[in-house]
Amino acid sequence: MKNLLLFLITLSFLSLSCGPREVPNRLYIGIPTIAQEANSIWRTINDIEFLEGQGYKVFLPEHELIDSLIAKSKNKTFGDDDMPQIYRLLEAVIYAPEDYAAALGKVKAQQDFIKGIINELTMAAPGWDWKFTFFEQYTIVFTRYGTGGSYDPDNGIVTLLTTPDGAFMNYDIPAITIIHEIVHMGMEQSIVQKYQLPHGTKERLVDRFVDVMFGDVLSNYKVQNMGDQGIDSLLKSKDDFSRLDEIIEQYVEQRKE
Repeated sequence: MKNLLLFLITLSFLSLSCGPREVPNRLYIGIPTIAQEANSIWRTINDIEFLEGQGYKVFLPEHELIDSLIAKSKNKTFGDDDMPQIYRLLEAVIYAPEDYAAALGKVKAQQDFIKGIINELTMAAPGWDWKFTFFEQYTIVFTRYGTGGSYDPDNGIVTLLTTPDGAFMNYDIPAITIIHEIVHMGMEQSIVQKYQLPHGTKERLVDRFVDVMFGDVLSNYKVQNMGDQGIDSLLKSKDDFSRLDEIIEQYVEQRKE
């Protein structure tokens, strides 16, 4: 926490001198609609076997309808036609906008910190041999369902799991998860999709990037026990990440041998 406060002070000082190189505050933070929550539940149920197979802790409403839909998903009979009943359940019984107020306040309090990380990435990326995808606007939206965090690499949307009292999965500081998901979106097309990296390797790569690039200010960052740990020895410094495309190309070729 001390490192985080020092970083925020540094960012405040830098904001006075960055001039035109500083990115605008392009974060939108809002509570989800019923439709968005219905979509979170639908996607989670649709992917339930994959999520459980990867060892993720999954959060869904405790209701007999949800139990029946999970069974349908595992029997490969779940689909788009099940969305309306999820929506009706939320509308009639579960959804309450006030359940997201505490989370909203916590993330808004950290938006300058997140903006500073995006600014650092924006200034560093032109010197890399790969393209980090940025968005004109990053949308931060909350959910009470699914896993700890998820991302939409096509639209720049980060979804955070929260509770009515404003607790988050894995971290007390929601900015850490948001930064993790922003990095996911940044390298999705130019690295992950280009080299068809498996899920575990993708997570390992993102964790390594965040830990190496921002570990000094994110001292509580947790590297997941996923993927090939051998990739750690290839990516030990910030300079290594400036050559990420070259390094991953060699890594993939070696794995084929």
